Amino acid sequence: LGLIFEKINGYKDGSFFILGYVTSYLCRNALRSCVTDKYNDKFGTSYKDFNELAEDFDYTVKSRCKEVNDMINSIRVCDPAVGSGHFLVSALNELIAIKRDLNILRNRDGRRFVYNVTIEDDELIVTDADGELQYNPNDVESQMVQETLIEEKRIIIENCLFGVDINHSSVEICHLRLWIELLKNAYYIKK
Repeated sequence: LGLIFEKINGYKDGSFFILGYVTSYLCRNALRSCVTDKYNDKFGTSYKDFNELAEDFDYTVKSRCKEVNDMINSIRVCDPAVGSGHFLVSALNELIAIKRDLNILRNRDGRRFVYNVTIEDDELIVTDADGELQYNPNDVESQMVQETLIEEKRIIIENCLFGVDINHSSVEICHLRLWIELLKNAYYIKK
């Protein structure tokens, strides 16, 4: 959508599509630093970086997991020139990856999300221990993955991501792009 918007807009108003690896890099560094700083402030720790925090974090303490999840959900990301929303999609994916790296990503039943979460080419990739995972509505675990991700994405989109732009059309494209990102984890409800 970003490339299409850039071509349609013809670069007027200074619109340029930023490559996925650039937005991923920016979001990864900024958000992981933000989480580390917020954690240090909240719990009186002195972790130097996110990797140190993730290695030391005790995810078996459920109350601490809830506090950290709420802390991450309180982060606000604002793109003042949102364009097609590429930066916000990168932020969304990175926040999910951060939650997984801290092992605080939980399903509806409160069980820990055990699947691998990575970001490749600005795309959220979820895999099992064998390196693959396909949605199958008849598989309980596959259904749980979809339910977990769509709920986490919904919470983050509704509470954490904000964007404005001088071009009203770009804001509408951003809305569409975030909806599409949410719908990537749509699932069937059995009746």
